[in-house]
Amino acid sequence: MKIIRRLVLIVASLVVLIGIGIAVLYAVVDEAMLKQQIIAQVAEKTGRTLTIDGPVGLSVWPDVAVRAGGVKLSEADGKTGFAAIESLRLAVAVMPLLTGRLAAREIEVDGLDLTLIKRRDGTLNIDDLLGSEKASKQAAAQVEPKPAASPVTAETSQFLHVDIAALALRNARFTWQDEVAGKTTKLSALDFSTARLIADTALGTLSVDALKLALKGSSGADSFAFAIELPAIRLADKRLESRFTGALDVDSPSLPMHRLKLPLAGNLALDLAKSSADLTLDTRLDESKIALKLAVDRFTPLFFNFDLAIDQLNVDRYLVPAPAAVAPVAPVAKAEAPAGPAAPASNKDAGKIDLSALQGLNFRGKLAIGQLQARGLKVSALDARIIAAGGRLDVAPLQAKLYGGSLNGSLGVNAGSNAFSVRQNLEGINIQPLLKDLLQKEPLEGRGSLSLDLTTRGATADALKRGLAGQAALDLRDGAVRGVNVAKMLRDAKAALRGRQNTSAAADGTEKTDFSELTASFRIVGGVASNDDLAMKSPFLRLGGAGDIDIGNSRIDYLAKITVVNTSTGQQGKELDDLRGITIPLRLRGPFDKLSYSLEVDKLLEEVAKAKLDEKKAELKEKASEKLKEKLGDKLKGLLGK
Repeated sequence: MKIIRRLVLIVASLVVLIGIGIAVLYAVVDEAMLKQQIIAQVAEKTGRTLTIDGPVGLSVWPDVAVRAGGVKLSEADGKTGFAAIESLRLAVAVMPLLTGRLAAREIEVDGLDLTLIKRRDGTLNIDDLLGSEKASKQAAAQVEPKPAASPVTAETSQFLHVDIAALALRNARFTWQDEVAGKTTKLSALDFSTARLIADTALGTLSVDALKLALKGSSGADSFAFAIELPAIRLADKRLESRFTGALDVDSPSLPMHRLKLPLAGNLALDLAKSSADLTLDTRLDESKIALKLAVDRFTPLFFNFDLAIDQLNVDRYLVPAPAAVAPVAPVAKAEAPAGPAAPASNKDAGKIDLSALQGLNFRGKLAIGQLQARGLKVSALDARIIAAGGRLDVAPLQAKLYGGSLNGSLGVNAGSNAFSVRQNLEGINIQPLLKDLLQKEPLEGRGSLSLDLTTRGATADALKRGLAGQAALDLRDGAVRGVNVAKMLRDAKAALRGRQNTSAAADGTEKTDFSELTASFRIVGGVASNDDLAMKSPFLRLGGAGDIDIGNSRIDYLAKITVVNTSTGQQGKELDDLRGITIPLRLRGPFDKLSYSLEVDKLLEEVAKAKLDEKKAELKEKASEKLKEKLGDKLKGLLGK
């Protein structure tokens, strides 16, 4: 902003310098001589080459009125083009100039074409105009020696009082070339105008009426248009205030919706003494109403507070869709053929998570969203407090309503170590639609709670999954485990007992096992969640188990143990009377997307044999007890008979 302000001063000063020079010289020389004198003056002041290809017109009283066309100014090397003006018109009152005041009836510039360049060494092509010693030395080394130019600075170009009836810049073009980043940004059709503009440098006041700015631009394949209107700008006591309305229109093939249109309306207040600013902005993004309050506490280093409220937002609409998986190519018959070009080497940075943008951020904020959808997840009444400082981003508390329940917790990101932390408690949630929206899978039904206390670090998504550590717990009521019908599986177990063979099957989404209660806790280390306290209860069975869920490799290896406790109710429980009291082992294993389960009949037989042995022991014990009672009774009778 500082460079732009000084650049505007420079351009304005050059325009005025050219106009005054024309006025003074026009009275004593002809047009040709006039052009030469102006060119010489500009060369003396800037060290650059000025050419005037068009006509020059002048009137000198009561205003100095100047018209010129085809004006061009070179780079410091005197050859490359820096700026060009198709035509300019300037009308300045003569008498106020004698007292250090600039009173202009109009200043109009048409067809300004300006190029700014950031060179590879970090210098700018306007550094010589700004008085940069380094740039001046470089420019001097590129051209033949000439008299030293006096740099145009804000101090040498200021008037004590400026009063401009109308200011207009039409059809301007601006090019920014960043040789360091290898990017070029172009602005075109830039129109800038004001009604009356009054500035007093001694008092530090500024008044601008009806400021309008409109422009179009492009950067690579992206294009945009921007327009803004400020009915009035007032600066007094180093405080500037204004209302504004406008619009931003972005057309980019990289955007999922390809085009983004934002109406803008708000208020701006700047306190130059405190280096602070306040902004209120209202806009609309598709169906979303957005209200932003921004308070900049300081500009260097930048620190701000914000309050952002959105009534509804569908983030998925604006996310780039994941690329479709490429189908494997079918093998073809072997044939002689020349070798094709080598496949490109894999990019080591592909999929890398870059958090470097957090390093320079310092802010505090509030975020409130009425309805939100992101990655399929739907939440409402989202309320978050956000702090960014020292390369960290912390969201605490984070609260929302979702799937019939509530969420309360925190999130943390550390850019220095690419570390993440998640602490969340979900209460009263309906687990089935949550999993369906989040994972596109429905392994569980039921309502209850879920708690997460996790940390991880890594530069890629895979590394983050493999680095997961912490704890998790699940407590559900009146639901079902989808993909497995334990009642059917137990009937298969009866058949397996006869055939003495293990049975296995792939998980079937149409099957399910009802439960009245399901609890489990997990200890997570190195991306592997271990559980040894699973407890599931239903009217006819109890289920426990232990095993691992390998999140990093998306696999499960889990041994569940099922015990039939009641065969009079539940899913066809009467058919399982033979298995009552027996613990039945069920092995679940495989990748998440192709999970299979199998009955370990060998262990089941051991359980059956053990159960029968225990039953036989109990029977023998009971018979022995009966016989003992009979013998004792006979002996007692004999004793009594004596």
